[in-house]
Amino acid sequence: MLRGNLSVQPKPAPALTEAERHLRTIVAKAPVVFFALDEEGRFTLSEGRALQKLGLLPGQVVGQSVFHLYSNYPNLIRDVRRALAGEEFSCLTELADVGLCFETHWAPIRTKDGKPAGTIGVAVDISERSKDERARDQAETLYQSLVEQLSAVTYIAELGLEGNWRFVSPQIKKLLGYSPSEWLADSTSWIRHVHPDDHEVVKLAEEATLSGNSFRAEYRIFRRDGSMLWVDDSGSLVRGPDGQQLLHGVLLDITDQKQMQSRLEQTERMEAVGQLASGIAHDFNNLLTIIKGYSSLLLERNSEGRDGHAAKEIRQAADRAASLTHQLLAFSRKQTLQPRVFDLNTVVRGLEAMLRRLLTENVELAIETAPELGFVKADPTQMEQVLINLVVNARDAMPKGGRLTITTSGHAGRKELSESETIFASPYVALCVSDTGIGMDAATRARIFEPFFTTKEVGKGTGLGLATVYGIIKQSNGNIEVESEPGKGSMFRISLPRIEHEPAPSKKPMTVETPRHGTGTILLAEDEPLLRELGETILKQAGYKVLTAGSSDSLRTLIAEHPGEVDLLLTDVVMPNMSGPELVRIGRKRWPKIRVLFMSGYADDELQDLDPDAGFIQKPFTPAELTAKIAEVLAGRD
Repeated sequence: MLRGNLSVQPKPAPALTEAERHLRTIVAKAPVVFFALDEEGRFTLSEGRALQKLGLLPGQVVGQSVFHLYSNYPNLIRDVRRALAGEEFSCLTELADVGLCFETHWAPIRTKDGKPAGTIGVAVDISERSKDERARDQAETLYQSLVEQLSAVTYIAELGLEGNWRFVSPQIKKLLGYSPSEWLADSTSWIRHVHPDDHEVVKLAEEATLSGNSFRAEYRIFRRDGSMLWVDDSGSLVRGPDGQQLLHGVLLDITDQKQMQSRLEQTERMEAVGQLASGIAHDFNNLLTIIKGYSSLLLERNSEGRDGHAAKEIRQAADRAASLTHQLLAFSRKQTLQPRVFDLNTVVRGLEAMLRRLLTENVELAIETAPELGFVKADPTQMEQVLINLVVNARDAMPKGGRLTITTSGHAGRKELSESETIFASPYVALCVSDTGIGMDAATRARIFEPFFTTKEVGKGTGLGLATVYGIIKQSNGNIEVESEPGKGSMFRISLPRIEHEPAPSKKPMTVETPRHGTGTILLAEDEPLLRELGETILKQAGYKVLTAGSSDSLRTLIAEHPGEVDLLLTDVVMPNMSGPELVRIGRKRWPKIRVLFMSGYADDELQDLDPDAGFIQKPFTPAELTAKIAEVLAGRD
């Protein structure tokens, strides 16, 4: 920059000195423009290599007016007027249309008496530097914009549980409730916001980072309002300007993913327990069929006396055990349902009197059913069981009394559920049971549908009530949700797909006490030897001719070689090496008009393949129930 006042000098001698020639050589090669203007703004000097970028030669504009040459650059004209007024300053001169930028230093030329007589200046070409600076500014602006638009929090921090944070993005406000300035002011104590149980997780992640790995940790952190969320913290080490290793990281809220993962794990755990429960119940039902069958046969022979009394007690105990296995099968969604189309309001209103008897005097019952609810397809008897179980659960949650509300409602919209659940196409029907009881915490809510889980005292509950509800609803293609907080009661909401067509008239149930007698030939297929022996005994006493086999090979041989007709095939649904439906297909090839009666301890997937013209009886059953069902199938009523 040229500083100080420059007075008008006498014209130089025509001959150039060695120093002058050397100076002119430097000026000619320097990436600058040296110029001078008189008091009218006419160029008196114009030298320098940077003139080439302006398309000019040295001295080419001498004598011409700067106001005329650069009239389309108002900022430059303004700077010229400042300089001609006697001001000394530096500024940036940008010629945007030609992509040039100069850093210009102006100094006044004065007469001997100090009056302005022009100006002299040097303009340094900084076009490339300016472009780089603009590119850097644009990159910084773009980066800042991207950072601010991310949902995640970006940060730069020193390593260590008490490390200082150098930078944190504005998203920290949304994530944790602190402004960036608030967080940075107390950043060395950031670890106190992390759940105490997760401090070790963070420490181990930092130790791994120092060993050359990238930083990665998932932990719980508390927000300003005391609520807690899960974050995924990831980053890598970058050396800072001072040479210190700094962690450049990203904090991402993964609370929703963690909750979804927890629900999925809960669902998988319930499925595993359900598989175990169904297997136990299936085997137990086979044993109960034997116990009920032989105790019934004993009662037929001698219903009086001590032996008769013992047989009755055995059968009653078997009935209670059958009820228990029925609940296990309901939970595991393997029970045999008899779904039909019906109005849910009729179930609710039909049970009202019974429900009121279940409640204590200090519990108020309110029932609100929506008009024109529409229909659902489920097992009405099982839906009654669902409602009873939910009401009993609500009653027990209100030991000091309260209000129990049952509502039904129809919904035209889509029922959105988690990915692991069913998604209903619209419309659907909802049944809600809510109470004003003690409520539940999150840990209890997570386990309420598990079989044998109960918060009641020993002897006050089996822990199967809500498990049964869960299984019935799931098997009915429905969904059940629960909302509850300690001290704020609970609400169970059941959703079932709505059916548009009218329900068909229901059949009257048949009640039998003693075995029915009949005639005909029955092929009995049962892999359990004790059950096969019991079945053969019952059927022969009822007057039937019985063919029996216990393995798939012997059954195939019997079907192929038996010379006469067979009136009925009585078969278990699930057997080793060959299923019941497969056996029916083989039998029908030999006897096209054969009647079929399936029996099973649970509704296995095989039941989806059952012949619609076949009958079905669920284990455990009594001799009277079996013979009545056989008579029904043979008569063509099923």
